[in-house]
Amino acid sequence: MENYHTLDEQHLKSITEEVIQVLLKKNEDYGGASFDLGLNGNMVHLWDKVKRYKTLIEKKLCQGEAPNFESIQDTLRDIIGYALIGLVILDSENGK
Repeated sequence: MENYHTLDEQHLKSITEEVIQVLLKKNEDYGGASFDLGLNGNMVHLWDKVKRYKTLIEKKLCQGEAPNFESIQDTLRDIIGYALIGLVILDSENGK
């Protein structure tokens, strides 16, 4: 059985809209702290999330373990959020 998925524009929009809403709320709570260290800080945040994603997948596949706190879905949404923040930082640095 082939594992084939199609990209559905409406599904993608619903995911990104959810990520955007969470990102805006977190930005209010943190007071824009995600921007304080520029691209270097953004890279560290992304690196941490990618490492967490790797660990979560390894535990799920190898040990059948569920995470104690943040889910795989939450981690992937955070990666998208930090990527968006990186793009905003780049746009700001380029005068956009």
